[in-house]
Amino acid sequence: MNRWIVERVICPGRQIIVDLGCGPGAVTKLILERLGDARDVRVIGIDPSPSAIERARAAIKSRITEFIQGTAESLSGIVPRADAVVFLNAIHLVPDKAQVIGEVRKILPRGGVFAFNSTFFNGAYVEGTSKFWRRWIVRAVQALRERGLDVHHTEKATARDFLSPEQYSALCVAAGFAPPAIELVKVNFTFESMVDIARFSLFIEGALPGVPLEEGARALEIGLVRTMNELGVSTVPRFWMEAVATAA
Repeated sequence: MNRWIVERVICPGRQIIVDLGCGPGAVTKLILERLGDARDVRVIGIDPSPSAIERARAAIKSRITEFIQGTAESLSGIVPRADAVVFLNAIHLVPDKAQVIGEVRKILPRGGVFAFNSTFFNGAYVEGTSKFWRRWIVRAVQALRERGLDVHHTEKATARDFLSPEQYSALCVAAGFAPPAIELVKVNFTFESMVDIARFSLFIEGALPGVPLEEGARALEIGLVRTMNELGVSTVPRFWMEAVATAA
């Protein structure tokens, strides 16, 4: 899904490319692969985590790449100008999405592109699969109770505040972008990929509020095994939102 975005927005003429929320550099590597032997380009990875930045610097040795610790909310103060910004697998983590999209628009000239994706949005469930997702949480809660733990349903996590593609589009337009091209790509999630989701902190906080992350991840994995066995499935389809907005 990340390569899907990179192949559409990284092209000749993009001189400054920002990998926002770069983490340890997985998307940065895809960008560099796409650029090939280009030398008149600057790739800037930005992430709030010092450890992620250090891992990215250790993993990627490229003269056209630099990594900077910083937040999406302060983007325009870190990078004054860019031709393309990619923000992959992370926009759902941002509490004030309007602010971040506005920061991105500040640094892009007319015609610059902002691309983002997520599988944590309102509309990610494929029709007919809601039974699976509900049962998974029920079985995870049961696994917790078997160990004497409970879920605090009165608590609310940021992970629950999912936006729809239409809401993301409206935020982009309000920030000064043309209406973005948004595609929903259906992906068959395997057991392994859903275990990865089950280790995602905001997913745990949203599905099992009040439960310690380690315990929640363990319960979700147990619940996942039980649910897939009960329903007799090996994969579950889910939509991935892919969006590309052009600065107007």
